[in-house]
Amino acid sequence: MSQAIRTTPSAFTHAGTPRGIDALARFRRAILFGAGASVGEVRKVLDRYGIAIAAFADNSPAKQGTSFEGAPILAPATLPGLIDDTTCIVIASVYQTEIAEQLAGFGIPADVIFPFVSPMFAGHFGGGAFTDAEALARLPARLADDESRAYLAALIDFRWTMEPARLRRNPRLKGFYQYDGPFVGPLAGDHIVDVGAYNGDSATAYLERLNGNARVSGLEPLPQNLKALAGTIAAHRFGRAITPVPFGAGAAPASAEIDSEDEAPDARATLRRKPGATTTIRIETLDRLFAADRVDFIKIDIEGHDPAALMGARELLARDKPGLAVAAYHAPEHLWEIPALLDRLCPGYRIHLGHHPAAAYECELFCVHESRVGA
Repeated sequence: MSQAIRTTPSAFTHAGTPRGIDALARFRRAILFGAGASVGEVRKVLDRYGIAIAAFADNSPAKQGTSFEGAPILAPATLPGLIDDTTCIVIASVYQTEIAEQLAGFGIPADVIFPFVSPMFAGHFGGGAFTDAEALARLPARLADDESRAYLAALIDFRWTMEPARLRRNPRLKGFYQYDGPFVGPLAGDHIVDVGAYNGDSATAYLERLNGNARVSGLEPLPQNLKALAGTIAAHRFGRAITPVPFGAGAAPASAEIDSEDEAPDARATLRRKPGATTTIRIETLDRLFAADRVDFIKIDIEGHDPAALMGARELLARDKPGLAVAAYHAPEHLWEIPALLDRLCPGYRIHLGHHPAAAYECELFCVHESRVGA
């Protein structure tokens, strides 16, 4: 892999210099905009750099004047008087652009405003996050529509400058793993493979969209998530269309240990294998799991192991040419590496670039093979 880019990637025009996590690390105090579930992940990064949480801000009048995790919740209009050389604002919310623009309206300069950061996202910013200039330069031409290219340019600006006001949404993104593109699935009658099924949230979203006219194989290796998935199957009106599959997906059959800290209701298959890991999961390839079963659409969102799942589906991709929705945000290089991997595994996919419906910084690939266009 090439050395990290130290100048602007040549395929894009940027205003501003690269800014990474070191720019945040120089502050000693932070005001978190958003007093909710995202705070825990942000706190992990702030603790790493010894940054104290001085206060919270929130647009909810019901929260203002109360406290959260031992710190006061302030009205946003009060923030300009609290910013100094040692205090910054970190947006602990999915509404990155909207909040950044609100803060700019108060006269708060962009260099003290930072986006949502977590242990995973901390490395997504600045010049060091752009490790292959040539692959990045090829990506716009590889995308299937202008909206994808415009979103890509905004996403790169956002990552390059660490300025949340630069982030823009793709207007073709219509819902949870739903992209408005020609023949982009899933479609009625499809067999959907949901890799990283969690509690069935994406499976039920697909089934609702298709009025139950599909079947879903939901891969979920974690026992607590499988239990939640079973509850969804029992309770949802289309639950009988979902079949739980107690495996993770990978490039080869294996077993793996999961950290004990990941045994939360929203447990993540991080596979870090630190001391104290207590849960062993089984990994299989999609090729082996569905060797005798046609697959029409695959959704993959498995906390950074998404490329491995694709590598274990080489034969399936060549055989069925399924539609795809693949998370491409768990590592910065996934933005260009996953499209390149897909081209090697099964040439002929049209690739659209969208994102999570709320969190526009969580980019996702929506793909349809040319052999299915017009079919």
